[in-house]
Amino acid sequence: MTLFHNLVISTCLLVCVAVGLNPPEANPQPNPPSWPPSVRVFNPDDPIEQIQSAVDAAFEINGGDGDKGQFSTARFAFLFTPGTYPVDVPVGYYTHIMGLGLSPDDTVISGPKGVHCEEGTKRFDVGALNTFWRAAENFRSTSRFNWFGGETGMLWAVSQASPLRRVNVDGDLLLFQAAEQDNEITIDNSTALVYEDENGVLVAGYS
Repeated sequence: MTLFHNLVISTCLLVCVAVGLNPPEANPQPNPPSWPPSVRVFNPDDPIEQIQSAVDAAFEINGGDGDKGQFSTARFAFLFTPGTYPVDVPVGYYTHIMGLGLSPDDTVISGPKGVHCEEGTKRFDVGALNTFWRAAENFRSTSRFNWFGGETGMLWAVSQASPLRRVNVDGDLLLFQAAEQDNEITIDNSTALVYEDENGVLVAGYS
């Protein structure tokens, strides 16, 4: 290898080392992030009326009877920092509810209905078959609402693509909903339950 080649290799190595020692400056990221209006982060000091109004407004767009919101372009995420929140949180299409504690017990949703999902339509032949594309995770529910026929607890009447993760339920967890007339059971499908803890029972339907 010639002297010229050695000098070229040495120069390249010095350039590489210099670049490694002086990396380009990264643009600092804001902390907390600059969330879009569709993402709300709540803390226990926020007025309860303000929190309730925000979740109700989202459900007015992406939820309600007749599978309202199924083809909506709106997206919502509600993040709850550790604490207790005496609110009811109806979960519509394209809506994600999250507790931000290390443990599900760090965030308690203590409204009478709490975090809940009713079937998308009261039609007996449809029920919750079209109730999907939503999620909730990492909180404790103390709901004891009487949904139908004496069945109380947390209601999550969905079909698919609606995971319920790391939720502690004080009471029963209802994975179906009965029609108002004749107490008939409407059609549901299934949902993903991950690390679920009920102090009551898991009710998937009537036999």
